Amino acid sequence: MSLNKLMAVLIVFFIFLSCKKQSIKKPQPDEKRKTVKVAAVQCYSRMGDKGYNFKLISGLVKNAVEKGAKIVVLPEAAVSGYMNPAKNVTWTTGESSQEEIAVQNTAESIEGEYIQKYLGLARQYKIYLTVPFIEEDSSKFFNSVLLASPEGKVLGHHRKNSLWTHGDSGWCSVGDTTPQVVDTEYGKLGLMICYDVHSMPEKLTALKADIVLYSVGWYGPNTEDWYKRRFPEKYVVKNNFSVIAANWSFEKGQEGWEGAGWSNVVYRNGIVIKITDKVEGNEIVIADLPLN
Repeated sequence: MSLNKLMAVLIVFFIFLSCKKQSIKKPQPDEKRKTVKVAAVQCYSRMGDKGYNFKLISGLVKNAVEKGAKIVVLPEAAVSGYMNPAKNVTWTTGESSQEEIAVQNTAESIEGEYIQKYLGLARQYKIYLTVPFIEEDSSKFFNSVLLASPEGKVLGHHRKNSLWTHGDSGWCSVGDTTPQVVDTEYGKLGLMICYDVHSMPEKLTALKADIVLYSVGWYGPNTEDWYKRRFPEKYVVKNNFSVIAANWSFEKGQEGWEGAGWSNVVYRNGIVIKITDKVEGNEIVIADLPLN
């Protein structure tokens, strides 16, 4: 091949490469997914001591807000107290005994004094706040949770549907509310209480819940395997919603409770964004949760 022909071939080849390079678009970076900062508040509420509980929880909520939380979830029956794990004491509708405490002395309606205090917290800090409490309505008692809006209004009201025999059966009526999913700027927020995990996830999925606010007073086994693997696989990924799970704890000096601790925030794909293995005392789990 002559030098002139070789030069011509090379010129054509470089023109071809230049055209091909121009025809290939550079990949565009993915748009950063929006997130919301959320908090799962882990603590122990004393049975029947609503004044102490409010002082404790209002301080923890303030701490969560100072860290940027816009959605704050509290443990099961945090307003009223759920059980005394050290003494294995539960509620009863009868007279108090060494094993039981009369629920009628602590339960209140949605219009009750302490419910209004917690609604005021949500309004003060402009957050979505779960308000888990022992509810009295028409001489019946329910294990309930409200969702308070940043304006301090009740957006959702759920009564525990699946009762745990040991903790609930001596006083609690089966919840009669429909599954609660509320539209917000952060997506659809659903409500669930502890043992409801056996009945509510599919119902919340049917209502297209994006984030489930899960108030928990778990009874073991509650280990790293449960909240890091089995819970995300069995209930989160399967139902395609994220979960903010706030579990109870126990006070320092008490005997341990097998179900305490491991509060967490799990994304809908099963990834545990943040978790604590702390089981004693107070803990706030803060995480940036991607929105749907």
